[in-house]
Order: sequence, then structure tokens, then C-alpha cells
Amino acid sequence: MSNPASEPDRAWRPWRSAAAGWLVAILTLLAGVPLFLSMPPWNDVTLHDMAARSILRGGVHYRDVFDTNLPGIDWSMAAVRWLFGWSYEVLRTVDLGVVGGIVFVLASWVRRCGGTPYTVAWFVAAVALFYPFTSEFNHVQRDVWMLLPAVVAARLRLKRVEKAGPTPLPPSCREGEKEESRPTTTPPLPAGRGMGPLVRASLLEGFIWGLAVWIKPHVIVPACTVWLVSAILMLRGESGRRVAIDFVSLVLGGILAGAPGVGWMIATGAWPYFLDIFLHWNPDYVSHAGSIALRLQHVFVCFPPWSLLHYAAIPLALLALWEARVWSRREMQGGEPVRVTAPSWLFLPATSAQIASARALLAAFYLAWLTQAVLIQKPFEYVHLPLTLLAMAVVAGQRWCFGFVYLLWFMALGIVANCTDKPMQFEPHPLARWEIVKLWPRCWSDAGSPELRDRLGQFTGSAWGTNWRELNEVAGYLQTVDPPLQAGELNCWNDTTHPLYLMLDLDPATRYMHYGTVFEIKSKKEQIAAEVRSSRQRYVVSDLQRMTWNRGAVYDPHSWRVGDPLPVWLPPHERQRFPWNQPVVFRAGRYVVHRIDPTKPLGVIRVPDWDKLDQIDKMDE
Repeated sequence: MSNPASEPDRAWRPWRSAAAGWLVAILTLLAGVPLFLSMPPWNDVTLHDMAARSILRGGVHYRDVFDTNLPGIDWSMAAVRWLFGWSYEVLRTVDLGVVGGIVFVLASWVRRCGGTPYTVAWFVAAVALFYPFTSEFNHVQRDVWMLLPAVVAARLRLKRVEKAGPTPLPPSCREGEKEESRPTTTPPLPAGRGMGPLVRASLLEGFIWGLAVWIKPHVIVPACTVWLVSAILMLRGESGRRVAIDFVSLVLGGILAGAPGVGWMIATGAWPYFLDIFLHWNPDYVSHAGSIALRLQHVFVCFPPWSLLHYAAIPLALLALWEARVWSRREMQGGEPVRVTAPSWLFLPATSAQIASARALLAAFYLAWLTQAVLIQKPFEYVHLPLTLLAMAVVAGQRWCFGFVYLLWFMALGIVANCTDKPMQFEPHPLARWEIVKLWPRCWSDAGSPELRDRLGQFTGSAWGTNWRELNEVAGYLQTVDPPLQAGELNCWNDTTHPLYLMLDLDPATRYMHYGTVFEIKSKKEQIAAEVRSSRQRYVVSDLQRMTWNRGAVYDPHSWRVGDPLPVWLPPHERQRFPWNQPVVFRAGRYVVHRIDPTKPLGVIRVPDWDKLDQIDKMDE
């Protein structure tokens, strides 16, 4: 295949049309954004909301709301809530703004990689088809918000490399250039390039990296990798002294970003609780991340069919590093130069030093993000969402208009899905499902309603997603108890129930939101149970869906018998454990309200392992 940039326009082709790409992006957003804004919040979002509310009310972070991570996302949420209020539609609008900022920076980077206007347009169209239609599990999450400052800082790093001077390219990437025209020595530095601008730029970049670290420290891996590759490229046109000053200024910028946060934790009393969690809780917590093989496999399957892009992005990224010869600070001397032995339809050779540098830094950023996601983090979907966006940018940098291919796939799948009643192996795009599309007009009038959230949420029937209609019934009942509930008297036992704290404006009985998560920290099970026993809880709300893999078991009439407030499939030994051994005073579908009987022992306090629920009859521990 010849170079697309040099081909004459013989006919209109939609995948080579920027107008077509932008039209698809705009129409997709018009259809998808109202649906996105009306989707329910995930339980991680309500946890961050609880932390933000505590911060805004002068609480002590980590002591009042438990968290295993740095507080950057909670500070961000507190700022959003302080500025714009407590609507989830507003919060989702901010989330779209974050993703929009990421896409804007990546689109400019794609252009620096040699992408054309139509490449950028179809890249944006692909993100429009992708992000708003992912599940609520992926929205307003740490990793996505962390990517915004990280990609801004990495883009500043590219600007720094470009200012350092031309990067030598292999002759294979400079076809048609005469041998005698190639420079044999490193060009001198431009006059007036002093240390002041260098230090200021590096301080700013380091500060932005530091902001990303406050959201999650895992971003240190791509930050260090991007700098290392940039240092090799810069040493081709600058002195080692300038590169060293650049590094020191970068680190100082990160320290400047970190110091105010440390000062805040010390001033508010959160520092000792922060240290306790990071030194004594987190080592056990991160040990339950699963095998590396499982986490690597998850990269390619978590967002079907979008995750297939990694099969292209990984080799393209490696070829970009090979093309830029990032193993050497000098141009190769003697012998044959390094060549990218790949067909032109797969890898389009760079035509300038700037393009090679842009591709190399983007490749390093992507591969380093992939490394930290697989080696350090748990295999959650939201962990791989920013990685998928970076993969899109890497592929788009080679002028692959994959957004058009995905559009055709979704259209074909939608036609098949609407013309047959047979089950399909592949899930059609939400815009091809009439039961979703017909809700679009209601998003303008019923946004935030429990019924609409339940119909738009992709996890509302699972043990991890809230059923908002039923939880709303529980909230109505708890508002009638006498005497009224006070701070610390309500304990929301399962993840899907803790929106009640916000709905009723109550402080929790303990600092734990995700009991199922913290009970995985085996060394702390007794401490957690002790805090539950010593709390002032009067009522506990539990979720029966968390006790079975069968989604329909709670709603099966055969699960219930007259006079028994608990389902027949709940084993006798579980009925003797907390909270099921406490009196049941109300039930709404899957949710059960228990009133604590002060004369009745709480018994064993724990959340059974989700992976072992098929053996719940034998769980005697």
C-alpha cells in the first residue's frame, strides 16, 4: 500500500473524510450524552462522595472514611461538590469534561505523530462510540481522572523534547534525502536558550505529574518511563548538564505538588491514619490482585470489541520505539541503519524527526501504563479504560481510521440483533437496542429518577450495582423509624446500600464503606469486626444479592415461605451470623433492614468470600 498522504483523491471515501468522522462523533454524542448523564453512580462514586462530604464538613480523612488510596480523587470530588452541588448529573458532566480534556490532548498528540485531520476526526468518533456507553462501573473513576494530568504532563514532555533539537532518523525514514544533506555533527544549541525557561517548564511538568500521583501513585511508572525515553532523545541535541537540570527540576515540581497535600493531612489530623493504612493495611490488600497471567489476559477482553485494539497497539508501539532507536543517544555510524521491516499499511514510516519523537514518547507512555496496570493493579475494567484510550491514540498515530471500522461493525450487529430473536454471542451497541434508545426523551425530564437509573444501569441486577427503586423504598422506611436515626446509628453492610448515607444525610456507624473489600484483608478481620461491635449502630441494611450467584433467586417465589423473613436458600449457619441473626423489620426486594437487638449477641462478623459462594453451605469459618 502506498503512502495515503501522497495518494490522489480519486473518489470520496468516508474513512478518509474528516467531515464524516466529525459528523459521526457529533451525532453519537447527541444520542449518547443524555443517556450517560442519567445513568446511576457506581458504589465507588458514593464512597468518594462520602469522603468529599466528610472533608467539606471538617472530618478527618481515613479515620472517618476508610480508603486504601491517596486522597486526590476525594479532594477533586470535594471541589466539584463545593462548586456545583450534589447532583450526579452534574458530576457526570464533569466526568465527561475530564474525558474530553484527555481526548483533546491525545488528538493533538496524534497530529504530532503524523495523523491527518480525518485520522483525528475518526479517533474522536471512536471515543464517542466507546466511553459514554461503557458501564457505570467505569465512570467517575480514579484511573480515568488520573490520566488527564498525566497526559497533559506527558504532552509537555514532548514539547520539551521538540525544543531540545532535531532527533536523528534512520535513513529508511528519510527516503529521497540526499546523502550529502544529512548532518554529520550535532547542531549547536540555539542562542538564548538559558536555564530559566528550562527550569520553569520542568517545574510545571513535575507539578502536574505530582497532581496525578495524588490520585494514584501508580502513575509514577509511566512518568519515569516517559522521562527516560525523553532523556535519550534530548541527549542527541543537548548537553548532559541540561538534561540533569531538567530531571532535578521535574522532581522539585513533584515535591511542590506533594507538599501542600502532606501539610493538609498533618493539619487535619489525617496523617497518622494515612500512615497506618499504607504501612499496615495496603500490603495485605494488594496481595489479592490475582495472577499476572490473569491480569494480562484481562487487558484483551475487558471491553469487547474495543480491547482488540491492544493487539495492534502493542506491536505498533514497539515499532515506534525501534524506529526512534531509543536504545542509543547517538545516530548510528557505519553499517546499515535500522529499518522498520513492516508493510506500509501496518506501519507508516515517520517523515520527520518530530514525528518519530512524538510516536516514541506516546509508545513509551502507553507501554508503561500497560505495565503498571498488569503488574501492580487489580484486574478491574476501569483500570484498563485509560489504557484503551491510549491504545486508540497509538493506533490513530499510524493513520488507522479504526473508528469507521467499529461503526460498520456496530451497525451490522444492530441490524442482525433487530432482525432476529435468537441469542447473539456479541452484545450490540446500546444505540442499537430499542429498549435503551426509547429512554432518550425521558432523560430530559426524569434524570435522577430511581426507575430510569435502574433501566439505564448495566449492573443494577448484580450484587455490585444498586437497585435504586428498592433502595429508595428502604430510605422511605428508615425516615419513619422512631426515634429518628442519628449520626452513627445506620450501618450499610453491603456496597450497594451505602448511597443511603447520602440519601438520609447520615454519618456511618463505622468508617468502612466496602465491607466486602476490607474483609479480604485477612490480617485485619478482627479489628474490623471489633469496630462494628463497638459502633452505635441501631439499624443495619443488607443486600441478599451479595449472598448468592443466582441473580433471580431473591425474586423467585419459591425462595420464600410464610413467616420467614429470610429466603429458604440462606443456610442455617449464615442465619446465625451478623447481620442475618438480627431481627428483620423491613424488606424491599433484595434489601433487608435489621434492627439491632441489644440483648442478642452479634455473633460472627464477616462478609463471605464472593468466589466461594457456591460453597456457602460449607462456609463454617
